Amino acid sequence: MRFLGKRLDAKFGGQVMSDLRSRPEGLRLKHWVNQNSLKLYNCLNVLRPETTIHDPDDLRVYRSPETRPDAPKAWHQLRRGVADLYRRAELSKAANERYLSALAAANNITPLAQEAVQLCQPVWQQARRYRALNPFESADAQLLAAVNRGEWALKGFRNRQIRLILFGSTNDKKQQRSQGAKVSRRLALLHAHGLIAQVSRTYRWQVTPKGRRILSALLAARQADTDKLLSLAA
Repeated sequence: MRFLGKRLDAKFGGQVMSDLRSRPEGLRLKHWVNQNSLKLYNCLNVLRPETTIHDPDDLRVYRSPETRPDAPKAWHQLRRGVADLYRRAELSKAANERYLSALAAANNITPLAQEAVQLCQPVWQQARRYRALNPFESADAQLLAAVNRGEWALKGFRNRQIRLILFGSTNDKKQQRSQGAKVSRRLALLHAHGLIAQVSRTYRWQVTPKGRRILSALLAARQADTDKLLSLAA
């Protein structure tokens, strides 16, 4: 969604899909957001991105209304004719560049110890100290796994959803408030370490790109088989 310039909005009710196909010319990777798509080809060893806009109503252009050309400009739906062709080119170019920029950073090899050492140290934010995280301690590991679940990838998560995962369901209102306050403090801790960020104008949180990379690596290391790691080290 971010590649195509759309905000991660909790009210989004559309469809997001990805598809990988092998063809005689090479591989084709395609991502859809509703009817618009972003594709990547490696035909003849040339990596080529391509943005296709089938539903312009899902996109916006900054212009005056058609019936009032002298009126102040505002954001309107992208038109299907050639009038907004320049805007289509801008949106497509921006999507391609964002996608290629993300791919350029995908092969950045950073040792896990270098990433984890920052989490294992206290941090200061707005003159307030936040403790270090211990990814291999049971409570912290459970919290990291809870916020990194796949179902939060699109719309993010709320305090209540994390509370149910960590503490289970209860009908006691006082206990709910106490548990909710504990979760709020833990989410503030993750935010101070740069692992999560609040979705604008909502009560939802989203794992940051940095957090996704570090949490996935740490949780995989926590579940790694010792014998396999020793064989790789040998």
